[in-house]
Amino acid sequence: MKTYRCVAVLVFLSGVVSVCLGDVPKMNIEVAELSGKTIAFKGATDSRGIFATPRLEPGSYAVVFTANGAPKGSHYTLVLVAGTKKMFANAITAEKLAAGGVAMKIEVGPGRSILGQVSAEGKDTRIGANGKLMVWIPKRLGSNLAAHWAEADSAEAKLVETSSSFSIKSIQERQNQGIAPGD
Repeated sequence: MKTYRCVAVLVFLSGVVSVCLGDVPKMNIEVAELSGKTIAFKGATDSRGIFATPRLEPGSYAVVFTANGAPKGSHYTLVLVAGTKKMFANAITAEKLAAGGVAMKIEVGPGRSILGQVSAEGKDTRIGANGKLMVWIPKRLGSNLAAHWAEADSAEAKLVETSSSFSIKSIQERQNQGIAPGD
């Protein structure tokens, strides 16, 4: 079982962003003005998955994360902070990072830089956009719904948990064994 340590690393005017770190591969970072005409920063994350740009001119920027060394099937959370502005994206797959990368937009105020961090997501800690634990719902026989993620406390997840063929525990055990959802 992998161990994760939680640390508070990004400090900004409205508080601190705490993230959990696991094994995070080096990610290449490119920051460009949204127009794409000027590259403001090129670099990489450090051993903790952190990067910081120098101070930037005010405006809208695109931050592109790419990585070729991320283990296939792994998932990551990306966090950006620029003063009081913060953005995050979760459930980002290694495959997306290797196939062109993932871009995030952030507004930068006067005299600000962009701070960022990448953290590994454990299969037992996949969190949705609303901050709730997510579970994998397999395609059910006779249903038109494709396999998908759902909130662990949703009626749909409770139905799967009580069904005889799948339970949340068995789904999570399959995930922990490296069995891809839907297999």
